[in-house]
Amino acid sequence: MADTRTEEPTTGPARADTVPAASSAEPAPAAIGRYVVTGKLGAGGMGVVYRAFDPQLQRTVAIKLVRPRRARDPAAAEHHARLLREARALAALSHPNVVPVFDVGEHDGGMFVAMQLIEGDNMQRWLAREQPPWRRILGVFRAAGRGLAAAHTAGLVHRDFKPANVLVGDDGRVRVVDFGLARAALGEDERAEGRLDPELFGSVTQVGVLVGTPLYMAPEQFVGGAADARADQYAFCVAFFEALYGHAPFVGPELRPMLAAKRRGQVPPRPAHGRGADVPQALHDVIARGLQPDPARRFGNMPDLLRELRRISEANTAEDSEASSRRRGLLLFLVVALVAVVVFVARCATNG
Repeated sequence: MADTRTEEPTTGPARADTVPAASSAEPAPAAIGRYVVTGKLGAGGMGVVYRAFDPQLQRTVAIKLVRPRRARDPAAAEHHARLLREARALAALSHPNVVPVFDVGEHDGGMFVAMQLIEGDNMQRWLAREQPPWRRILGVFRAAGRGLAAAHTAGLVHRDFKPANVLVGDDGRVRVVDFGLARAALGEDERAEGRLDPELFGSVTQVGVLVGTPLYMAPEQFVGGAADARADQYAFCVAFFEALYGHAPFVGPELRPMLAAKRRGQVPPRPAHGRGADVPQALHDVIARGLQPDPARRFGNMPDLLRELRRISEANTAEDSEASSRRRGLLLFLVVALVAVVVFVARCATNG
């Protein structure tokens, strides 16, 4: 199944001073720029993702049409320009673990981003379907982390890293999508005041626990702090913890209790039984460091965190290899012993 969708919150009242996101009832445009729209892949608070055909290069692409947040805001033009700058910077980024952006432009007062159409699923659905062991989860997150690190090197901050923004392709490759676009559309005044737009940050409740984008946000983002690479690292570790243990490290019945838990930074210990009990303590400790409420106490950058993940992966691969060698040695010993017993019994029977 082709899937370059991201799952953005769609709940929350539309504000009078915003251009409403395209609803499922709104007809798809016949074309966006030079791209011929052939269907819709998904929709959310930030806009719509369409399947489209590029007649110039003869290929199918995914197009995200991003709607302006505040049509009558005096700073709307500045926000729009920022969106274009970030999208163009992303288009210049080439990395195997980042969804390639082919083109950016303007359409009907909004902005569009044309990107590679990935055959596969997002990580959120992939985890639910596969229920992979921790080693496989580690491999997927190492790949996603390399994509984040490459973007950081290029001066881009994701600002909205979560499982729904990571694609696991049918080719096995892991790719991160939607760098910067969601947060770039939020006005500086809104961030400075620490206000949360209900469409962009709206909560979705499941079994009485707050889930959705706020679940992955770093504490400093809730109070208007800078969303730098360390905020991406925090979100990465929240998603990693959730993938390993089946629940987020900090939860609550609503936003304020969850934020209080994030600020305390008391990461739950590794479980002694059940899901995640086999996760190495070293891996748990790495994730816990990335979840520190003080950005200065996290890893200095994503490459530092990735080096620790690589060390853990290699150490466990070596342990697995040693254990396998021991098993093979034991099996060989048992076979030799069995042959010796058979030979001994045969000789005794012959001599008898």
